[in-house]
Amino acid sequence: MWHCLTHVCSLFPGNKWITPIPKGNSSLLGLLLLIVACGKGNDNAEPLVVDGVRVLDERLELTLMKQAPEIVTPIGIAVDEKDRVYVLESHTHLPPKDYDGPDHDIIKVYEDSNGDGIWDKESVFAEGLFEGLNIAFSPEGHLYAVTSKEVWKFYNEDGDGISERREKLMAFTQPKQVYAHAALLSITFDTDGYMYIGRGNTGAAHWILQGSDGKEVSGYGDGGNIIRSKTDGSEPEIFSTGYWNPFDLKFDNYGRLLVADNDPDSRGPNRLVHAVEGSDFGYQSLFGGSGIHPYLAWNGELPSTLPYAVPLGESPSGLLNANLGRLPQDYHDQMLCTIWEESNIVRIAMEEKGLSVRGSTEVIVQGGEDFRPVAFAADSKGNIYFTDWVERVYPNHGKGKIWKLSAKKNTELLAQRSLYDSPKANAKVKRLNQLLSDPTDFDQHFKNLQSDDPFLRHTAVVGLSRELHREKLAQNLENESAEVRMGVMLALRDSKHPDEAALARQFLEDPDPEIRKMALIWLGSQGLVSQKANLELALSTGEFTTALFETYLETVKLLEPQFQQAYQNKEEEISKRIPLELPDDFIAGIVRDPSHPSQMRAYALRYLEDPAEQKDLLLDFLFLEEEEDLLLEIIQTLANVPDPQVADALLQVSLSTNKPINLRAESLSALSRQPLESWREIIPLLEVSSENLAIATARYLRNKSGEDEVKQAMERVLNDGSSCDSEGLRQQLTLALSQDTGKRPDTEDLDAWSSLLEGPADPDRGRRVFYSNNSLCSTCHVVAARGGDLGPDLNNVGKSKDRKGLIGSILLPSAEMSPEWQGWYITMKDGTRYDGRQIDVGYDNIKLYTQAAGFIQVKKADVSEYGMSKASLMPAGLEKRLSNQDLKDLLAFLESQ
Repeated sequence: MWHCLTHVCSLFPGNKWITPIPKGNSSLLGLLLLIVACGKGNDNAEPLVVDGVRVLDERLELTLMKQAPEIVTPIGIAVDEKDRVYVLESHTHLPPKDYDGPDHDIIKVYEDSNGDGIWDKESVFAEGLFEGLNIAFSPEGHLYAVTSKEVWKFYNEDGDGISERREKLMAFTQPKQVYAHAALLSITFDTDGYMYIGRGNTGAAHWILQGSDGKEVSGYGDGGNIIRSKTDGSEPEIFSTGYWNPFDLKFDNYGRLLVADNDPDSRGPNRLVHAVEGSDFGYQSLFGGSGIHPYLAWNGELPSTLPYAVPLGESPSGLLNANLGRLPQDYHDQMLCTIWEESNIVRIAMEEKGLSVRGSTEVIVQGGEDFRPVAFAADSKGNIYFTDWVERVYPNHGKGKIWKLSAKKNTELLAQRSLYDSPKANAKVKRLNQLLSDPTDFDQHFKNLQSDDPFLRHTAVVGLSRELHREKLAQNLENESAEVRMGVMLALRDSKHPDEAALARQFLEDPDPEIRKMALIWLGSQGLVSQKANLELALSTGEFTTALFETYLETVKLLEPQFQQAYQNKEEEISKRIPLELPDDFIAGIVRDPSHPSQMRAYALRYLEDPAEQKDLLLDFLFLEEEEDLLLEIIQTLANVPDPQVADALLQVSLSTNKPINLRAESLSALSRQPLESWREIIPLLEVSSENLAIATARYLRNKSGEDEVKQAMERVLNDGSSCDSEGLRQQLTLALSQDTGKRPDTEDLDAWSSLLEGPADPDRGRRVFYSNNSLCSTCHVVAARGGDLGPDLNNVGKSKDRKGLIGSILLPSAEMSPEWQGWYITMKDGTRYDGRQIDVGYDNIKLYTQAAGFIQVKKADVSEYGMSKASLMPAGLEKRLSNQDLKDLLAFLESQ
């Protein structure tokens, strides 16, 4: 995103055939580069390289049209009906103190008057803008400009390419100051007289956008929005919400509005979404910049939100319908996207899925550190122009380029369209629009509540949320279908029902935990404090889940009087500055109260802010409680409280013959993180009759196998056939003693591994493997609210991956890396290396999210190199530290999630 994350690509050498051209003679340079490009079109040629930029599709050619000093820090670009190219040149984007450029932005115009492919005329169309972000022509032929705070319309009534006057159509009246990368960002038009503006999340500030007719739209703590208005700026409305920063939006051939959205700090990937009326894509700035919160979604995880269409690389900045360009036939119905942070341009192939689309990307142009493509435009001949910011720094820096991309001669071309051609007929798009525009057909919408297509369910909720359906919805509050009940609840919520507090409270007792979770979100989002005393109903009815408990805690925070007063009165300009806190001693109170179900008390232990402060309470519970599930949670909580007193208590449990085997084994696992001096008392447990306890003992003693008495005890058990009839124990001892563990398949042979890992397994043992110091899985992954967040949450991994997929993820972690979990590295000049996820490169500093310390910050001057890791953050070779039985048990644990 234009906002924080970074990627350093290899800087490919420039084309050796290109003779240096003096600055200021870019017309000659463009002609020479065009000749070079056309001369390298044979099938066996290396990828075309133009001024350090590689063209990976050999059917395309790239021409450098302008460069500094003739053009500097260009952002937006547009083409008029005469094929004149308009470029928004930025001079007000965080300029440094010593910046010697103008104090305003300029819109320049370039023209090829004789048709030879070279711009021979240049003029200034308009100037005087501040923090310009984007430009676009309307269907009527007027140029519009979006700045960080305003939308302007320019008039060129005599057609000479110079604007005589301008009109402000929209403007923020609040906040007074905005960050240019999180305010008004993008603009496009449809063929029905509407304008669409992409608004960033405004840093959680209270915002008011006023249209030309005085009508206002506003928000406080919401995500970014797509705002729709008439082309004259009147009748503004929120068309779609839940974005981080939507940097560009364009229509495809069939009238679908596609939006390139950047991702929050700790949640990704960047995404291409299909925006439809009333859609919510899951982000709200109230809950901070990480993107991780029970009230948030990024890929349709909440039933009230929609999934993205295509994952994108870091910092998608510009979109273009490929059919506007002179491109090969197989680009038909695709989109092009500039990926600013990764210095490339991708083509996006899509196919219909339900009433929407899904797709994937392929890099077609790849540059190095000094290639930062931003925005696209195409002329009537199909030439595609795009701007290049050049450097990966935000402040104006005096560099810039404009490029042209097109197909080589003798290439079979796609059917080219004009910018505002009417959308092509499409049955899916037609049905989607009909369902969204017709709320009257109750039966059709009601039926669609049970569809597998989230977009079809969305149309149903939109249709049923109209007041005329309230009575029929009320008759289905207890429908036998959970899908119907969920849809009924969402429709009632969106209908602004006068009895919404009572209705939401009724859903707190629904048998389905997902419905109860959404009822909590309804209550918290609307601030329905009258139901605060009833929130626990969501936890005491039916299945109890981690997600449900997390949502319950966040809802309690939202309904606290102090928060509600500050939020309703907008006491802070920035909504996320209002503290969201539980009442004092709230979690400890749940744990102490025996009237709460033991499962609820057990889950609460996972959320103690500082378990060390509750050490005495936990130790008391360890010997007084009888509920096994609660005791298990107490042991797992104490595992992370290194303390001699805790270690002694866990040792007592491990040695106690009247405790359940599962608790004794769990205590041994917890002891691996404790300062235990009397660990030798554990050695005799190697010879107990319980396989699970003996395996846990052997795993605990592995790092002490160099001690003579441990080695002798292990060898004795291993060589005594009568006391070691457990294959799992034998493998654990063999591994601990560094003996031959037998031949294993190559890591790439997943079929052979699948066969090897067949057989009996124990998910409880697998849980102990997951949290052990041998596997280190939990340092990066979370299950049931325990673990780290450097890697993906594995709470539902058993649903998302089959057994072979899980084996592949363990053995070959770098084979398939999701963009949202891409690793990054920083190498310091003193040789120190940091690895992590989500990097933020500022002007002077670099921040990286690491497993050990969260976000670390280093001075850029002390860094020798930084970039995207080729390998996964999850290290290879996990299988070398685990026995075959360990792996079987670990798989059983993951499959149970």
